[in-house]
Amino acid sequence: MGRSARSRLLFLAAVLAFAAFSPQPAQAASMPLLSSCQPRTDQTDSFSYRFCSGYVASFDGVQLDTDLTMPAGTTPSGGYPLIVMMHGWGGSKSYWETNDFCTTTSADACNYNNIWFAHRGYAVVTYTARGFHASQGYTHLADIRYEVHDTQHLGGLLVDAGVALPGIGVTGLSYGGGQAWLLAVLAFQVMKPDGTLESWRSPRGTALHIAAAVPKYTWSDLVDALQPNGRSSDGVLTPNGDRTNPIGIEKKSYVDYFYQSGLQTGRYASPGQDLSADITTWYAEISAGETPLQSNYAPGIIDQLVRYRSAYYQDSLIKSDVTNNTETPVFAPQGWTDSLFPESQAASMIEKLRTWDPSWPAYMYASDLGHPLADNNKFSEWRVINRAATAFFDLHVRHSGGADPAAAYQEQIVRCDSRAGQVYASATASGAAPGRVPFKSSELGHATVSAPTDSAAGVATDPIAFAAQHSSNGGCVRLNPAPPDTGASTSWTFPICADFTLLGEPALHLDATLLGTDAEINSRLWDIAPDGSATLVTRGAYRWTVSTDAASITNALLGSGWKFVAGHQLRIQVTQNDMPYLRLDNYPSSAVYNSMLLTLPTTASIGC
Repeated sequence: MGRSARSRLLFLAAVLAFAAFSPQPAQAASMPLLSSCQPRTDQTDSFSYRFCSGYVASFDGVQLDTDLTMPAGTTPSGGYPLIVMMHGWGGSKSYWETNDFCTTTSADACNYNNIWFAHRGYAVVTYTARGFHASQGYTHLADIRYEVHDTQHLGGLLVDAGVALPGIGVTGLSYGGGQAWLLAVLAFQVMKPDGTLESWRSPRGTALHIAAAVPKYTWSDLVDALQPNGRSSDGVLTPNGDRTNPIGIEKKSYVDYFYQSGLQTGRYASPGQDLSADITTWYAEISAGETPLQSNYAPGIIDQLVRYRSAYYQDSLIKSDVTNNTETPVFAPQGWTDSLFPESQAASMIEKLRTWDPSWPAYMYASDLGHPLADNNKFSEWRVINRAATAFFDLHVRHSGGADPAAAYQEQIVRCDSRAGQVYASATASGAAPGRVPFKSSELGHATVSAPTDSAAGVATDPIAFAAQHSSNGGCVRLNPAPPDTGASTSWTFPICADFTLLGEPALHLDATLLGTDAEINSRLWDIAPDGSATLVTRGAYRWTVSTDAASITNALLGSGWKFVAGHQLRIQVTQNDMPYLRLDNYPSSAVYNSMLLTLPTTASIGC
């Protein structure tokens, strides 16, 4: 047992000792939800359980459409270990609710749902987030003061009712996963609507805490996730820089999609009604794009996302966790191929936690999962990940059996079929990829401009367009023939002389002459087969401004796990137009590239 684990147990012992001498309720608090419980049976797995459904008032009176799943029989004294499962944007409580252990409709819910965990002795809360479907109110966009507080309040009510133990497990996908990260760094605290912090206690005064968190394919930094400026990284080949300055490039197809889908299943505050959740106004400002004075661009939006919706920026909470030995164990499955919330969202967060405390129990599993372009329906991979997540909860929430993940970093190779790729494990972000394979060129004649379209590659590689053509799922983008360069793009192509495996975030260095005050320099990495077909391996985005960059840039592309084969070619493409995925810059610009250096982190170096 490490120092952090021992310290955490000592802290919990102190909390329990204090609670033993504190005034206790004479009997469990009543909760109307519990009067709705009905017996049910999973016929496939021969498992009987109780299912309760109803509305529960949150801390501010907003009614939340809530379900509770428990094992059949009598609730044990003190209650069950509790897991709260949170859905994605626009979804509802039903996402994590199934009729058997392994649903065939969603790979990430196979052996990871309300029935699965109830079978293992947990009480499971699934509820619809405020502002969506049958829950009341309007969405605050995963605000630590509202949506996150809702989960904490529900947990407290169940503890007071004698249903749940005070150490709670939380998990969620996408929108729910961002909340799980925030809950993890809050740990033993709650943030009130006025932004002040206090100890997390149930309505009757019992001290609560997050015992473990499993955020699935989600964000830790919502600014970088929705509007990357190219300065974020896992810190291996390029430094992890300032993600808020300059303002990033909007992931337009995703932002458009989520705004419209939110209108269909949810409710936004009227423009100007609530400046801390003014989503319609924010959407209009972001969609308008760059302004002459970037400091006046989308006023207040960045501050709101940083302060209340991104775990990455919660330095004071993280410091408090370390100081008080209340570090929440976290296991984060994240997608290499997720064009919305890529691997760096988990990797950089875990690196940050371990900078504060090298023994922080935080783990990442990177694979081909998440939002498109990821193929999120690979049962062969999700069964393994969900088995590890279950063991993680068993260890830290149920305190019976279970285990931590095999390594701090597990990184899986992407395959373009249904088979699971090879997994590399390491104790550090760079440990599984000690090799470096560089591709360098000073070839003349490489230039780009911002005006022409790049439709040959842009539409084909857009995750929303791709998913629309593939039953709402992602997958490998393979084009035959490879897309030609237009005035907006230029490429460097290199022969692959020996097999090697990319594992991590490539670093792209460009020396160039830029004309214009502002430009977006986007990139795509292709694997070109002998038949001329091109498979997209990964991509990147970078906002280049005269005020911050002289004649060169270095940025990290999104990470990936990919095997390059001898006889193929590697092509690195730079484009100033990656529409419809990324919003086109409002201002014209052009660039002439004097040299290019692409460095790949690999599982081993090659000798040619």
